[in-house]
Amino acid sequence: MAATTSNVALNQYDVAVSGGTTPSNLFIRDVPDWTKLLRRTDVPLLKAIGGLSGSAPKVPMLKAEWGWGSPDPMADVLGAAITDTSGTTITATNGAYFQIGTIFRVDEEDFLVTNVSSNTLTVATRPFRGSTAATHLNGAPMYITGIAIAENASDPLSGITQGEVDYNYHEIIIFNWQLSERAKVTPTYESRNFAGDRFSQELKKKMNTTAPIYLERMLLDGLRSQGTSTVPSTMGGLRQPSYITTRTQVAGSAPLTETAFMDMAQTIYSLVGQDPMGKTIMLTPLVKRIVNSWYNDSRRSSSTDSKMSVKWDSIDTDFGTFTFLVNYQQEQIGRANQLYFLNLDDIKLRPYASSTGWSTGAIATNGWFDRGFLRADVTAIFQNPDARGQLYGFSTATADYPALA
Repeated sequence: MAATTSNVALNQYDVAVSGGTTPSNLFIRDVPDWTKLLRRTDVPLLKAIGGLSGSAPKVPMLKAEWGWGSPDPMADVLGAAITDTSGTTITATNGAYFQIGTIFRVDEEDFLVTNVSSNTLTVATRPFRGSTAATHLNGAPMYITGIAIAENASDPLSGITQGEVDYNYHEIIIFNWQLSERAKVTPTYESRNFAGDRFSQELKKKMNTTAPIYLERMLLDGLRSQGTSTVPSTMGGLRQPSYITTRTQVAGSAPLTETAFMDMAQTIYSLVGQDPMGKTIMLTPLVKRIVNSWYNDSRRSSSTDSKMSVKWDSIDTDFGTFTFLVNYQQEQIGRANQLYFLNLDDIKLRPYASSTGWSTGAIATNGWFDRGFLRADVTAIFQNPDARGQLYGFSTATADYPALA
């Protein structure tokens, strides 16, 4: 059942007519108070990364930028086929990956670079170091396997590896509410046991419930957009394409499998290694049950056991231990069949300036009513997208998972 809501000024006796605000059946009679019976308001991602965990910039900017370092490249691909077994001019796709003295392998043939000019590599007489010269297809991998410099040769220049940058925009979030003096002091069932007046309690509801849910959904579903004086800027979240490098759709809405999960882990591991890779798995309650179902057949019990667990909170793999973070809000915004690999250390909230974190207060009025506000101007920083991954599009039909508990 949906709650009764209103976004107009609250007049205690305008009883739900002409856009009224307080349904007549909420006026005090004698029923138990239900102020603590709010619907669930889970915001697990927001709790996991903390509040405004990033400090405000010294000079506020409309665009929040960040970067991350990149290791030196260890492989490239041929930019053109090698059609003979004696030519010493090789076309790479990224010539800057190589220096004089680089040894690389294509198929089973080794090469030694003697000169670099843009994407054109000159190599030593083939075959190098006892390998067998051969022809090689365009696009074949070029595996860099070392550096070898001859005695008394001048030191060559090597490639300079620079990192990458991304950005996000800030989003202004504002809640305002207005109550007449009568509305403030006349209780309804939801306010008769408030510690304080209804004005402060409405602030508490916005701060503790509404604002966190909206912010959680912005982190999940936001797309960045630069605004103007008349169109608001919005911040990007996990939906923003560049914030997750590896996004894999399960073809044909097939069931989610352990193989698909481990293949995603393998891809992320290959990009960043074990330490930085996302090991927090964010998923809905149903998808956690699906993942748990992969291992249900391996459970064992004895005649002395008095309790049986039907859940796995983490799984230990060759890539490390993956821990599950159940997010109810994914289901609420229509993204139930999505699973994320996250490194929570890479995600931070940051205010636009030192004065634009969450602030609350009352707005000056010229009548016998009060108007309050809760507002902030914040953005989210999602560093190192290579460490994150997304699996999506799989079936959530329980019939597709026979071992589902």
